[in-house]
Amino acid sequence: MIRSMTGHFSKTYQYETFTYFLSIRSLNHRFLEINFRGNVTWLGLESDLKKLTEKYIKRGKIDIMMDFELYDPSKFLIQLNSSLLQKILYILEPNIKKSENIVINMDSLLKLPGVFNINYVDSPFNEKEKEFIFSTFEESLKAIVREREKEGEKLRKPLLMYAEKLKEKTEKIRKFVEIQPEKIKKKFEERLKEFYELKDISEEKFYQELVYYLDKANINEEIERLDSHLAYLKELLEDNYPDPVGRKIGFLMQECLREINTIGSKSQDKEISRLVVEGKELIESIREQIMNIE
Repeated sequence: MIRSMTGHFSKTYQYETFTYFLSIRSLNHRFLEINFRGNVTWLGLESDLKKLTEKYIKRGKIDIMMDFELYDPSKFLIQLNSSLLQKILYILEPNIKKSENIVINMDSLLKLPGVFNINYVDSPFNEKEKEFIFSTFEESLKAIVREREKEGEKLRKPLLMYAEKLKEKTEKIRKFVEIQPEKIKKKFEERLKEFYELKDISEEKFYQELVYYLDKANINEEIERLDSHLAYLKELLEDNYPDPVGRKIGFLMQECLREINTIGSKSQDKEISRLVVEGKELIESIREQIMNIE
């Protein structure tokens, strides 16, 4: 399954006792990185929500904003440090009596460190509320996965085109390889005569050197492995392939590049060298495309 790593989904969900805003943004990343923001990080839900996210998304940087507005007062832990407040008022009282311009503002007093705190209780949600949160969150994950799949489909066509062109280059290299032995034999004979400055060379010596040279320049194994890699690439690009393919294709292109580099280093034929350069360009194009694939 080809899925893009980029996508965005946002929605506000309402329940009897709370409302929460959810935003999920997915970006390119080598691995899976999930970050939560908002007051969800204080409500004891982050760990389970992260596990649920990992079930649907395998790669990318996932930024999740979840902000809750709670209506039920029982979900809050309200603490007033009355002793500290009385002590502050006791210290301020003489100054207040000295000047009529000094006004005590209760709002300012409550904002002083340690005077007044509002926190959430340890388990603010009951089972029905949690069920609503997780079901709506899962619904949102499915929505962003659908969007990533839709974007991924747009990448399939160019990938298939590049894969087909790379296959064509490989077939052309194979055809040139079939006529290589005779060309190498003729070229080798000319160079050997020139090197030894002889008109006639021992046939036995000539064929010994030729076999060694042909064996060194043999690229049939590289072509077979390249064929195998391209067959696997075609399988990965099938619509019904079950797993994320981005990293698999990335590793596969490394192997293709290794084989085509070996072909280029072994072959002395200018036509094969040209095809090798064109093949490298196609591999690089595939690698650029998969940078945004899960």
